Amino acid sequence: MKRIVIKIGTKVLSTESGTLDEEFLAHTVEQIAQLRKKGMQVVVVTSGAVGAGRSLVSLRDIQSEVVQKQVFAAVGQVQLMTVYARLFAKYSYHCAQVLATKEDFRDDQHYQNMQNCFEGLLLDSVIPIVNENDVVATTELLFTDNDELAGLVAKQLKADSLIILTGTDGIVDDAKKTILEINSSNIEAVAKYITPDTSAGGRGGMVSKFAVAKELSEKGISVHIVNGKNENILLDVVEGKKAGTHFIPRTLA
Repeated sequence: MKRIVIKIGTKVLSTESGTLDEEFLAHTVEQIAQLRKKGMQVVVVTSGAVGAGRSLVSLRDIQSEVVQKQVFAAVGQVQLMTVYARLFAKYSYHCAQVLATKEDFRDDQHYQNMQNCFEGLLLDSVIPIVNENDVVATTELLFTDNDELAGLVAKQLKADSLIILTGTDGIVDDAKKTILEINSSNIEAVAKYITPDTSAGGRGGMVSKFAVAKELSEKGISVHIVNGKNENILLDVVEGKKAGTHFIPRTLA
């Protein structure tokens, strides 16, 4: 059975005003439901909790930016999961919330417990929804961004592929043309096109996506960086259509 990790970035799941783009999420959930009905196992790594919380509450009396983020995340996570649960329920799927910090991937017992839970969830009609636990994460426990988290989950679950939904059409060259395929023969040449930009509300950017994709492809996991706003993009990727940038996995002996 094919196992896919889908990472949904801040830019694609938010409107211009910073609220959750429920129309986008509804279409994404519809596609995921179709993948599940095809017999594929799907794990979703999502951003959006802090942004959702920021749109709901005002924290003028809290001076600490760290505490502000923790409160936004705590409030927003409920909103985010409520939306996911409502949308997946239309297709008779349940959602499971999985919140993680770096410590969960460093501690052997935490790692094994989380892995066992994932394996159990994937056996039933459940969609694991993974996010960083911003409420308890301190600086040393923060992921670089959810791209890093998605990569760690993909390795942990020995996924066949990671699909990163972002606001661009993948990696582009100097002529603004999308590089469709990256493999061991051209990956170093492509690296020069990667710039350290981040989207509004996000911590990552193409630098982190490239680093995660490079590492996973070397471990035999296929990675796609695609524009999440494109209609049926998940189905197109799974069906093998040319879309965004595909990091072709190294064949492992």
